Amino acid sequence: MARKASMLAALDIVAEGRAQQDGLAERLARARATRETPPPSPALSPLADQPAEHNAWRRGKALLQVALPEEAHLELSILAKRRRLTLSRLVKAALNEWLEHHGHALRLPE
Repeated sequence: MARKASMLAALDIVAEGRAQQDGLAERLARARATRETPPPSPALSPLADQPAEHNAWRRGKALLQVALPEEAHLELSILAKRRRLTLSRLVKAALNEWLEHHGHALRLPE
C-alpha cells in the first residue's frame, strides 16, 4: 500500500532542491567521468546491427542552460527555423559574436 505524501515531506523536498540546485548535474558529471567506455570489439563491424546511441553527439561536451521566457524561446525558435538552423547553432553563433565583440579569443566550434 502506498504511503500518502505529507505536506511536510513535500516542503522538505522543495527546500532540498532549492538548496542544492546543481547537485544532480554534479552527480551526473562525476558519474560520467568515472565511467569508462569499453573499447570497440574488433569482431564487430561498424555496420553491425546495433542501435545507435541517441546522445553520442554529446560526448565530450557540456550543456549550457539559460532560462528564457516562453515568448522569447518561441521567437528564437521561429528565427532559427526561418534561417534553417537549429536553435543550438543560432545560440552558438550569437555567443561567438558576443565573445568577438567583447575582445575574447574564445570561439565555440560549430
